[in-house]
Amino acid sequence: MKGAPMTVRPTEPAPPAVGSEAVVWIDHDQALVVASESDGPATSDVLEREPTETETAFEERALEDVLEADRVLVSGPESVRTSFERAYVAITHRPDRLVDVGSIRPDQLKARHGG
Repeated sequence: MKGAPMTVRPTEPAPPAVGSEAVVWIDHDQALVVASESDGPATSDVLEREPTETETAFEERALEDVLEADRVLVSGPESVRTSFERAYVAITHRPDRLVDVGSIRPDQLKARHGG
């Protein structure tokens, strides 16, 4: 018995599900973190670098706020942003979760993400 020929239909990959998102604006002295869950309001946190705190310690403190997010958008001066992204990938091994949005000002981030 001969059946119908098999047909192959191309399909679009499903977009990744984003349950939580964090937006970070970071420079040498301050970080603004706006975080949101898909089913809740956004929250924002401003981190100030302590006078005796190293840049690495400050960066690690900011990283703690975003480690559990499904997607992390990062902005700020290029050198600080790149350092933050490298540290994030070194800890999480998830570069796929990062989105580099360039040098957007903190007030623009808050406006875009409801913080």
